[in-house]
Formats: sequence, C-alpha cells, structure tokens
Amino acid sequence: MSARPRGAFLLIPWHIGDWKDMTFHAVSELKRLRCLLVEDAAQARAQLAQLRLDCAGKELLEVPVRRRLDFLSRVLARLGREDVGMVSSGGSPCFMDPGGWLVRELRRRGVPVRALAGASSLTAVLALSGFDWVEAPRSRAFSFVFYDERGDQSVFRAVAARAGEPVVVFVRKHAFRDCLRGLRGVVGARPVTAFFDLTKNPREKYPYADRVRTMDCAGWLRAAARISWARVAEASLLIHPDEG
Repeated sequence: MSARPRGAFLLIPWHIGDWKDMTFHAVSELKRLRCLLVEDAAQARAQLAQLRLDCAGKELLEVPVRRRLDFLSRVLARLGREDVGMVSSGGSPCFMDPGGWLVRELRRRGVPVRALAGASSLTAVLALSGFDWVEAPRSRAFSFVFYDERGDQSVFRAVAARAGEPVVVFVRKHAFRDCLRGLRGVVGARPVTAFFDLTKNPREKYPYADRVRTMDCAGWLRAAARISWARVAEASLLIHPDEG
C-alpha cells in the first residue's frame, strides 16, 4: 500500500457576484497554495488578478469533467509534497462544477479533504425566499432540481410537484420561459419567486441584479416577455409550498 500523501486537498469557494464577499480564509489560502485546480485556467487567472493575487509560480490545472487516472496521479504526486486547492468559478467547488469524482478518489486514498465556508447561490435563494423555517413550518425539508430543457422532464416534474415543501430550480436563462410553461400544469397557482443575478455588479451591467419578485407561473410568463434577457446572466426559481 502506498504512503498517504503529506498534503491536504482544500475546496476553496469563490464569490457568486461581488468580490467583496470573498472570505479572508479563502484569500489567504489562494495566496499560500502553489497548485490550484480550476475549471478554466484563463478565467481563473483573470479572477485571481481581480483580487490582485499574483499567479507567478502557481500551477493552474484544469479539472477534467470525467475520471482520468493520469490527472489523478498528477494531483497525488503534488499532494505528496504539499497542500493543493480547488477553486470554483463561483460558489463552492464541485457544485455545478467538475471535480466530484476527484474528491471521491482522493478520500478513498486517505487524502484529507477540507471544504472552506463561503458564498452559495443555493442558500442565498433560500434566505431571500421569505419561507419561514422556524414558525411551525409545514415541512422542514426543501428540494433542489436543475431544469434541463434538453432531457427527460419526468424527474423535474415529479420534484416540482412536491407541494408540501419549497422547491429550488436552477435554470438557464434562455430556458426560463420553457421551464415556466412546463411548471404551469404541475404547480398550478402556487407562488413562484424568481431571482436574477444575485449579488452581481456593477448595476449598469446587471440591471436586474438582486431583484426578487413573486407571482404565479402565468404572471411570470407575461413578465418574462418584458425582460431584457441580453442583460441577464443567471436566473433561478423557488416554488413555494401549497398553503392549503
């Protein structure tokens, strides 16, 4: 059996729209580490430069979407000498970004894997929803689902139909109306809250940033026709529970 690597593997969160939301811990680790795993090296260098973090002497390795033993061996070799970090393009690594397979493989080999706390679009949506988790809620559960307009919608519809709990939906902006059309026959008149470009700035570039409104699917389909989608980067929905 090979010796356990000396280094630890750190999951380092990025902000989700406002660089001032970066934590001191994340920035200090990004300064310290000499090897970072990223989704896109050019984008990562630009992001680090935004925080005035010098990339000289740092190795940025792009994480494959699928398991690759040669990449795993390269990371293990580096972990044999020092700590290695993975940084996301937004929010926490491995959530909507590649890298989950690597976390599993490293943990299987005894590598300490640690996640740093940081910004999360999912918890931001839940906090902004107005759903009260304390005052005798009907359910303390929630569901989370991606809307993929290109695939089978049966799982999406089944999750959206859970009337007793909030359902968070991440959706590509170009599929926003398709998603609502599909939801209309499933959720009926249940209120739906939409979130656009959470925390993003400047406002001149993201005019809909942090706007949160609630209406039913029919109302959102009418409102969507008036949105300037070229000026929207990201959208998400929260379907409220049936109050009946």
